[in-house]
Amino acid sequence: MTKEETEEKPQEEKKSRRPKDGEFRQQRLPAWQPVLTPRTVLPTLFIVGIIFCPAGGLLWWNSNKVDQIMINYSYCQQYTSPVYLAPSLYDYQVSDKNFNASDMQAPVYSYRNESSFLDPSWGNPNNLNIPRCTIDFTIPTTMKGPVFLYYRLTEFYQNHRQYIKNFDDAQLLGNVVSPGTLRTNCDPLAFNDAGKAIFPCGLIANSMFNDTASDLTSVDSQTPQTYVLSPHNIAWPSDQQKYGPTKYQTSEIAPPPNWALRYPNGQYTDEYPPPDLSTQERFMVWMHVAALPDFRKIWARNDTQDLQAGRWRISIDSNFDTLQYGGQKWLVLSTTTAMGGRNPYLGIAYMAIGALCILLGLLFTIRHLIRPRKLGDESYLSWNQPGGGLPSNKRRHLHKD
Repeated sequence: MTKEETEEKPQEEKKSRRPKDGEFRQQRLPAWQPVLTPRTVLPTLFIVGIIFCPAGGLLWWNSNKVDQIMINYSYCQQYTSPVYLAPSLYDYQVSDKNFNASDMQAPVYSYRNESSFLDPSWGNPNNLNIPRCTIDFTIPTTMKGPVFLYYRLTEFYQNHRQYIKNFDDAQLLGNVVSPGTLRTNCDPLAFNDAGKAIFPCGLIANSMFNDTASDLTSVDSQTPQTYVLSPHNIAWPSDQQKYGPTKYQTSEIAPPPNWALRYPNGQYTDEYPPPDLSTQERFMVWMHVAALPDFRKIWARNDTQDLQAGRWRISIDSNFDTLQYGGQKWLVLSTTTAMGGRNPYLGIAYMAIGALCILLGLLFTIRHLIRPRKLGDESYLSWNQPGGGLPSNKRRHLHKD
């Protein structure tokens, strides 16, 4: 390279790690930092307390208006003849102040095998014995509609990281998914031993709660009555948009392992085709995973009728075994209000925070009245305290500045 070429070549600028000049990058944006004084802090504490205490009381009062019945039927299969439940296996939360649980007949359950499922959409091609639990229980006061039927599970951890992500949203929407994508999203339940794609794939779908419950029938009434519970309108509208009829051919897919018992030889056929997930609202509810190991999910509802007081019976196909992992399953009947279901803890939390704010406000007010502190008084600085803070030469330097 000649000397002329060297002189003509522009010198490369050195790279700098200095941030570009700007109000945001150089932290010159205008800011406001409040000065906490008794005049601002004390009114704030009292205002928060005055707002939170009535709000918490309203939430707590509203929660107590909800009627709720919970029955633990985890151990039903141990009793082939009717047995009264122990008090620890059921709970009545009734808004009627005259209600006394000790005067009420306890629930009774018994177990037997049947030849067909309660769900009419389920066949029994493998001629299985269906374990069925029959529960008789008392409705102490009329439950105003709408009435909701839930199932509650304990010690079931749907919040495990590998469990939460183990599904394929494109397959749930009805699309045919490539084998590589299916393995990435759904292993170890992407394909069965024969190489067929599992539909729906993944751990969440395979572990779906599959107990099925009947409608309620009256027991002590001279004229038998039926209280119909509908499985419709239980899923969120936003969840319903995530599911669609599958585009797979029946011969290309197989049911999840835990679903195989209700299909001939564990396979989808023309007589027992794969489910249309866009209509399976209970499946949608199950796929909406819970954050805590003790949770409840809606199973059915009745929006138009009141559930009259009396003795009622419900039958449940007990297919979901919770005892194998140390959990329990509960049947929950509940009403609701404009502010939701029964949850006294939220109202208690609001009242506790409000009371704490008022208490702190009173204590700080008394302290301020007895020993007021002048704002901006330098005598309160640490280096102006006897025997503390900076050395004397440093203090003189700071005062001089």
